[in-house]
Amino acid sequence: MPQFQYGYLVKAPGYSLDKNKTQLESDAFKSQIVGVGSIEEACQAAKELVASGVTLLELCSGFKKGDAKNIHDAVEGRIKVGFIGEFFDKQ
Repeated sequence: MPQFQYGYLVKAPGYSLDKNKTQLESDAFKSQIVGVGSIEEACQAAKELVASGVTLLELCSGFKKGDAKNIHDAVEGRIKVGFIGEFFDKQ
């Protein structure tokens, strides 16, 4: 069975594409997690993830719908890009 490759971007102050990376891996699944500090770094990270074989990219709640579109455009639509947009709260 081929290995499914998944990417997850986290955007937060102080994170850097060059310093904040990790991965989880099994025979069937590989998750690459990257911290970025800006949308520009996110676009670069997305390009690098696609080049490494990622086929699905998820964005943390630090990204908005427009950011997701910018990232999707940066990778020329080669992969699906999802984002967390709403939360449930006990209010």
